[in-house]
Amino acid sequence: MTTKIYSLYSHFYDSFFGAIFHPGLRAASELMNIQPGEKVLEVGIGTGMSLSLYPDNVEVVGIDISQDMIKQAGEKKQRMGYTNVRLCITDAAEMGFKNNYFDKVIASHSITVIPQLPKTLKELKRVCKGNAESFFLNYSGSDDNIVARIEKAWSPIRSRLGLGKAIDLEGLLQKANFKIDFKNRVNILKLFQLIKCSNSSY
Repeated sequence: MTTKIYSLYSHFYDSFFGAIFHPGLRAASELMNIQPGEKVLEVGIGTGMSLSLYPDNVEVVGIDISQDMIKQAGEKKQRMGYTNVRLCITDAAEMGFKNNYFDKVIASHSITVIPQLPKTLKELKRVCKGNAESFFLNYSGSDDNIVARIEKAWSPIRSRLGLGKAIDLEGLLQKANFKIDFKNRVNILKLFQLIKCSNSSY
């Protein structure tokens, strides 16, 4: 169901979500502080909205389960000449990458729509180096009581639209042995949470 919805979204994803998501993506890019030669994994790269934020002296691997999303990202990669980017149609819960490969990983606006989240978090730890840093940018709901009530009413519609729902991301990360080093709220109405984690516990 989610794959079909995102195939539809792929045709207007950037124009509709670009203005909403870009401030958070830029904040995540600055927080990642990617160094020359590092290998970066982006889970749920979608149409490649974040590609322009990566330095050209790093290796970027972007995965997504939607073929149409990856197609859009591929066209953007070719048009902009991003030779350091590799795109794969891959289920984040079953990645074919070798152990301890990536220096940094970011899951941007994808965690709430991944069906096998505990398994995916375990996979992220497997493919990352022991000293890797993990970044999560995701819808998390509002701390404001009035906005929270509106969100609760809107939540079933969000799920049907394939946009996920508010989850206890911090609790899930801690349960999966990710050490939370930093967190902040970003994007419109501060409805999205940016979290930085250490990947030092197995």
